Amino acid sequence: MSAIVFHSQPMSVYLWTATLAAEEKGIGWSVNALEAGSDAHRALNPFAKSPVLEHGQVRLYETLAIAHYIDRAFDGPALQPGDALGQARVLRWASLVNSFIFPSMTNGIAKERLLVPSQGGKTDEARVAEAVKEAALQMEVISADLDRHPFLAGGTLSIADCFLFPHLHFTSMTPEGQALLGRFPKAAAWLDAMRARPSFAATDQLAPRAA
Repeated sequence: MSAIVFHSQPMSVYLWTATLAAEEKGIGWSVNALEAGSDAHRALNPFAKSPVLEHGQVRLYETLAIAHYIDRAFDGPALQPGDALGQARVLRWASLVNSFIFPSMTNGIAKERLLVPSQGGKTDEARVAEAVKEAALQMEVISADLDRHPFLAGGTLSIADCFLFPHLHFTSMTPEGQALLGRFPKAAAWLDAMRARPSFAATDQLAPRAA
């Protein structure tokens, strides 16, 4: 039996963050697929967002809270620095991803280029162009931190990296994302290093899964 269960839509950048944290921590997990916005979903999270963590009698929603719980409730490699400044850097990155990177890279570029056409819609080119401008600034910030250390918040992987990775990975699947990575080699190298970790293969949302 898995140590934790994530209730979620199967394809979710925030589910991916949570499963990356679980893999890096070395704990077993499984996913209970939910229909987004269904009664079952709202019974677990009144805001109908994914994922929701279940661990015994514990249920949590909001990905930062989930990742923090995974780090503190289980043995394994620390996913947050022990010092105040290091912890603040992790929280800063989670906030940056939620407030800026998700709206621009994920919603403005990746979803417009990948998801909208796959569902028969037409990409909003103006939205993509505006998102690319915002993403360029975000890539400058990412690269500045990666100039100082190999991971976003320091010398070892942390929750911060788990938050950013899914967004940059999906964005990299678009022409605009590839162009941005070409301009920011530090971010491109970090993305390659993250993909080389066993946790990527174990959580890749685009990889075929056994029934």
